[in-house]
Amino acid sequence: FLLTDPNYNPLSSAHLPFASFVFIFTIIIRFLMVLLLSIGISSYNRLKLAEEEKLKSELSYLKAQINPHFLFNTLNSIYALTVKKSDAAPESVTKLSSIMRYVISEATSDFVSLDKEMNYVSAYVELEKLRLTSKVTLTYEVSGEIIGKQIAPLIFIPFIENAFKYGVSTSENSVISISVQLQNNDLTLNVKNSKINTKPLAKTSTRLGIETTQKRLNLIYPAKHSLIIKETDTEFEVNLKINLA
Repeated sequence: FLLTDPNYNPLSSAHLPFASFVFIFTIIIRFLMVLLLSIGISSYNRLKLAEEEKLKSELSYLKAQINPHFLFNTLNSIYALTVKKSDAAPESVTKLSSIMRYVISEATSDFVSLDKEMNYVSAYVELEKLRLTSKVTLTYEVSGEIIGKQIAPLIFIPFIENAFKYGVSTSENSVISISVQLQNNDLTLNVKNSKINTKPLAKTSTRLGIETTQKRLNLIYPAKHSLIIKETDTEFEVNLKINLA
């Protein structure tokens, strides 16, 4: 009888309002879940974009701190040569021109080819050699196949600059050793120098360049580098390893 009755409804009239409420509530919950998910994704994308922009701004700021610092020290070297009326002064101007061309045209990129970066470092070392006396023993070596690799620009120069600033003397014997080695994707810089100038490294000196470079390394190679700095009363040594893979 119940199955043949056309007016039969398996849901009693008392249950209809509750069923409708459950259906509407389910639709609302699904809508809210989709809305919250959309808001979450949008917020995540905005946060990620903001972090990327912050990172780019911080890297640009740190890099900008290094460039003027290097320029001022190099100009001091050239000034010393001109005061002495050294024949090496014109050559030093030419080398500085090539160095600044690199800094302006190449080093503004996030990454540069390793061979160009090493050409820049070599030019810097050659420029510094012009003012060295016979009291300074300098060794500079680059080994490994550097063609085809990429590196963040201006990473090495603050450590090398520090060696020349604090390891050069006109009256005492001193040693400056600089080596760059590349094995597979592992790049190693070792810089060691005698400490002739024993005054504490002030915040406004090459210490600032080293500290900003440490920050750059943490931002660019957070889990791909190691930096060990050893300092005694007579010697300063830097050992930097970067995985370029």
